[in-house]
Amino acid sequence: MVQVWRRMVVVLPDEAAVASRLRDSGPFEGDCPACGRMTQGRGAWLEIDQVLRRAALIVPGDRRGDLVALMQEHLAWLGRHPQLAEPWSLQPELVFVDHGEDTARRTVPEDSNATANRAVQRPPQRPSEPARPVALGPEPGTPIPIVAGVPQAISSDGVGGAPGRPTIGALLGTLEQDDAGPVVMFRPDAEVAHKWRDAKLEVRPLHLRGRGYPLLGVRIVASWMGQVGCIDAFVDVGQPESQAIFRALAQHFSLRLIASLPDGAEVVRELSALGLEPNAALCLESAHGALSSGDNPPEQFRIAVEAAAADSVGQRLALSKTTIAAGSYQHVIGGREATRALEHIDRVSRKETLARLLEVEGLPMAEYDSIRRRVLAGALEHGVVAPRRFWRRVVASGLADDLADYVEKLVHNRQLHEGEEGDLDPDAARAAWQGILDVCDRKDLPIPEAVRQALNLPESAPRDHSAQPATAGVIDVIDATTEPTVVGRLADPRTRLRTATDLLQNSRTTARELEHLFDALERFDQDELLAILPDLSDLGPRAVAGMIDKLRSPRRELRQAAAILLGMSLDPDALGPLSDALVVEPTNVWLDIARALGGFGPIALRRLCQLLRREAGTPREQSTIERVARGLAEIALSDGAGNAQGARPGHDAVSALADAPDPRVSAAARRALATLRDVREYGAAIRGELPFGEVTEIRGFSRRAYEAIMVPELEVEADG
Repeated sequence: MVQVWRRMVVVLPDEAAVASRLRDSGPFEGDCPACGRMTQGRGAWLEIDQVLRRAALIVPGDRRGDLVALMQEHLAWLGRHPQLAEPWSLQPELVFVDHGEDTARRTVPEDSNATANRAVQRPPQRPSEPARPVALGPEPGTPIPIVAGVPQAISSDGVGGAPGRPTIGALLGTLEQDDAGPVVMFRPDAEVAHKWRDAKLEVRPLHLRGRGYPLLGVRIVASWMGQVGCIDAFVDVGQPESQAIFRALAQHFSLRLIASLPDGAEVVRELSALGLEPNAALCLESAHGALSSGDNPPEQFRIAVEAAAADSVGQRLALSKTTIAAGSYQHVIGGREATRALEHIDRVSRKETLARLLEVEGLPMAEYDSIRRRVLAGALEHGVVAPRRFWRRVVASGLADDLADYVEKLVHNRQLHEGEEGDLDPDAARAAWQGILDVCDRKDLPIPEAVRQALNLPESAPRDHSAQPATAGVIDVIDATTEPTVVGRLADPRTRLRTATDLLQNSRTTARELEHLFDALERFDQDELLAILPDLSDLGPRAVAGMIDKLRSPRRELRQAAAILLGMSLDPDALGPLSDALVVEPTNVWLDIARALGGFGPIALRRLCQLLRREAGTPREQSTIERVARGLAEIALSDGAGNAQGARPGHDAVSALADAPDPRVSAAARRALATLRDVREYGAAIRGELPFGEVTEIRGFSRRAYEAIMVPELEVEADG
């Protein structure tokens, strides 16, 4: 008697290859320790695909008499997983297969959209004889149509496809707002009008990129008796009405769908999608950002809409190459599964993929946050290092107090789980220890003794940069020891981003090398600059001098980034340069400078009052009062919600200045107190908590900079 694994559930499309293998050899897997033979056995299993909303119960041909018992087991399983209880899962398709020489030619959907799984890594399968199809499905050689946007299927003979599904139309509607709220209006043809009246409808916000003009709107997906349809309704993001519509959707995502029928009648449907409010705000902001960063003449909107209207249902509903299903990774069991989960969430979190999931396919932002946290928590529990761009998220999610605490927990959990069932193989385990060493090296943390022992490092040995990191997303340190090499790499558009990232992450980077880096920033484009903001922020005091110098940069983006970083640094040396820049800044970047000064709290008051006295009687006196008032408002808001006793030192200090004998100071203080609400809302919009009333390029950069620093996985990666 030997212990074997039995596969009970196969999650598609991520495990399509596993499903195909099971149809050849059955769901039991394992080797006899005595003779080495592989297990063979017959048994039923469930194939479930939450993306295509389809379930199939795979039953051996000789177990047809057990169907009632198998269905009872299936319903009991759904009772233990109520989140999967849907009409399509309650009535799975029945597929009978014969293992061994005969294999059913029913195809297993191979959707390229990944659904998380809890499978333990299986031993490699031995080659089996080619499977011969039985009389199930179409005859051999029968062509199977493949519709654009429908994933291709695989089968045991390597031929397969998904049959085309009839549709009820890919339509275009108009998105407007009346007294009752947002409304979509459209005109279906007479032959499908009754289908749209009775169809099941789902609605989600929509932002289509790459069409020559950012297309902002909503998408309504219909399902009627196995037929699908789609309505896209857009509003010009450059027009004021888009603000009103999406502000309403960002507060409560609901709208009315009005179908004008050929006979003159109207059908009104009420639609809502609670939980997609943050997605609606994201679509609005990202569309505004795209509009403000490019040359988009208004007439291009009509051209882009006409092009989008030509897309078929399959093209509109085609899923991302990489995706993730709601509810994924409820449990992460074992180091191997933790590694696969990290690799998956790393692919999902890439900027273009994540943008499509949140802005087109309707994955709720809160659900993505929950999935990401579960994966990071599962990886930490098994001592597996997350990709570098998630390190900040580990701390922000409360999984660790700081990176030193992160390393301590990784070491403890790696020791605890190493070698247990489902853990990493020896090479992967060593890579996990190397990943912990990499965190210590990049963040200049002491190397734990357990890491030294696992990697056979002597006490005085230098840290090894040559070994591969544990997971994707961690960048190797390059040889940046000679100035000509650094200068040359920083000057080359192909290597400058990676070189800058490696210099910023290396605790042994010299002051001279940092000078070269700050000089090279003048040539970095906006996305490259955003990509390195997290590392510049992590550089701490070593970045202050360089950022102070960039307050005088001829490039607006660099001045803005410098102000934001200096405000986060709270370095006293930055107070004077920021105060000077507040007065002389020629663009609305002065708002970021005022917010940076406000972050220092009451200690910035003296500098701001000095500005008022210094500019008295000059042509800049009135504008200085306005800008100082903004800085004072930011100081008043720096208290946050106050402590348990309700102390508000910033607010109280500004209130006291309202009675100052200097009329300029008192005027600025009174103006600050009168504008607190507007300043508070502006700050919330910068942080992504509220949508902007209007988005300019400067405001858009502020939002993206804040996201790049606080949520770096949503921005450009240096290893892209």
